[in-house]
Amino acid sequence: MINRTIHAFKSLLTAGRDSLAAAAFMLVGSVLMSGCGSHQAPPPLSSEPIRIATYVWPGSYWVDVAHDKGWFREAGLNVERVDVNGKYFDSMHDVNSGKLQAMGFSQYDLVRHVAAGNDLTGVIAIDYSEVAEALIAKPGNRRLQDLRGKKVALHRGTYLEYLLSVVAERDHLKLDDLILLDVPGDEAIRQFKRGEVDAVLVWEPYVSEAKAAGGVQIFSAADFPGLTYSVFTLRRDFIDAHPREVEALVQVWHRAESFIRQHPVEACAIVARLSKEPEPYVQDLLRADRVLDAADNVRAFSYAAGFESLHGSWRRMNDFMLDRGLVTRRVDSPAHLDSRFIRALQ
Repeated sequence: MINRTIHAFKSLLTAGRDSLAAAAFMLVGSVLMSGCGSHQAPPPLSSEPIRIATYVWPGSYWVDVAHDKGWFREAGLNVERVDVNGKYFDSMHDVNSGKLQAMGFSQYDLVRHVAAGNDLTGVIAIDYSEVAEALIAKPGNRRLQDLRGKKVALHRGTYLEYLLSVVAERDHLKLDDLILLDVPGDEAIRQFKRGEVDAVLVWEPYVSEAKAAGGVQIFSAADFPGLTYSVFTLRRDFIDAHPREVEALVQVWHRAESFIRQHPVEACAIVARLSKEPEPYVQDLLRADRVLDAADNVRAFSYAAGFESLHGSWRRMNDFMLDRGLVTRRVDSPAHLDSRFIRALQ
């Protein structure tokens, strides 16, 4: 097309000065049209849907925001948002089997599933709890030592039991000094209200319910920043087969978490609408949890011994699981924490 336009341009020039303006207009217009055609949207990175689980927890809000804003499509990603609210534990098995490609795992659950033989990898530290998990006891109990020999209801085998072990170690107690009852959160609250247990270790919204029933907070996850990271997790074979898609997903996460930080009210409204949950509830969760950014991730993926490091806390979690007979083998964190996509953001 450009060659034909240049030929016409030369013809107009030979026709005289009066045609010069028309010739110039024709050439510029042709170049602009050609430029527009050469900057078409790139072909999508993914043809098969990438099924990402989302549930009402601040670390997963970015999935809802990106889906609602169309940012996955803009990045060339064919993402299917899968609402698994209330089915968190079942959905982790769906990631293991490949029915889902990704979701946010608590780091404790990531370690547990890897130790069970699933080749999973965390690529983003998406959040950690600040006050979203807490031990609430009957009035008259002010310290963990006051619960020695008393009944504590919690969902055993989860990171709640690990959190309790960390606090017990700090306060010079053993878990065996407490009577631990394996009770899910909703039933734990009912038993607490009926006076059947002395304390409950739960996450929100059950923490607020226990307080409203007259309970006293003994400790919360805020006492140990970084102890309860959530990690955006995929199967290793998916990452190996689709590194460009994973890189694009991390870029979309970065865009969405920045939006949540800058526009929390709008972000919560999106999550509430998509999840059909009350907006104040979604906002309360966001205040109880810390949504992490790229700088937080640099620290989280660093090699250190403290809770702030995913690698440091990984080993402690694995030790706890081995000690309690929850897993049978040790797994090394570098094989299952991949920071290259976070580093690519810098």
